[in-house]
Amino acid sequence: MPASSPFSLAPKGPPGNMGGPVREPALSVALWLSWGAALGAVACAMALLTQQTELQSLRREVSRLQRTGGPSQKGEGYPWQSLPKQNSDALEAWENGERSRKRRAVLTQKQKKQHSILHLVPINATSKDDSDVTEVMWQPALRRGRGLQAQGYGVRIRDAGVYLLYSQVLFQDVTFTMGQVVSREGQGRQETLFRCIRSMPSHPDRAYNSCYSAGVFHLHQGDILSVIIPRARAKLNLSPHGTFLGFVKL
Repeated sequence: MPASSPFSLAPKGPPGNMGGPVREPALSVALWLSWGAALGAVACAMALLTQQTELQSLRREVSRLQRTGGPSQKGEGYPWQSLPKQNSDALEAWENGERSRKRRAVLTQKQKKQHSILHLVPINATSKDDSDVTEVMWQPALRRGRGLQAQGYGVRIRDAGVYLLYSQVLFQDVTFTMGQVVSREGQGRQETLFRCIRSMPSHPDRAYNSCYSAGVFHLHQGDILSVIIPRARAKLNLSPHGTFLGFVKL
């Protein structure tokens, strides 16, 4: 039996196809791995480009906010960036309100200082038969300021201005009617500011009645005001609660 050649034991196949079934799977795996690596590299590069673009955009936004000092008028930016400005506005408004309050307080104090008050009560009543009148002499019971000065039967105005003037006389007379006249003398003329008339009971025990009048007038410096009863020897009750005269500068 002839000896077999070592090459006669190898499997035979078609010519030119030696080892084909073994090399084709390995080549396919290598190709897929190379394509995957290439795709991964491309994806990483795109991600890096996207991050770089976003970073550049954020840097431009930060630079713009630093230049303008806050978000744009379109409402862009972060909400908390407007808090310092809001706090500054609130502080400024509070300071303005505090200054206004202090100015009002100062003005109020000045106005109070300018107010003059004079309340007079009677000390005597004198009749003038030739002119058929009775005049009342006054003394201060309450005084504030120096805008008014009591002078016997009259009151001199030192500070011109608008005054509240009030007067009351308590009559104790059986004459049918009694009344008072508040007159002003100044600037070369004499005028009546207001008058008051009351009916009186005829019985002496009930012949009590008061006549009260008040008004607001602009008085000039140097004016002299007085209370006159248009009847000589009129019987008056000179108690401080029944007869008085007062001025308040408004």
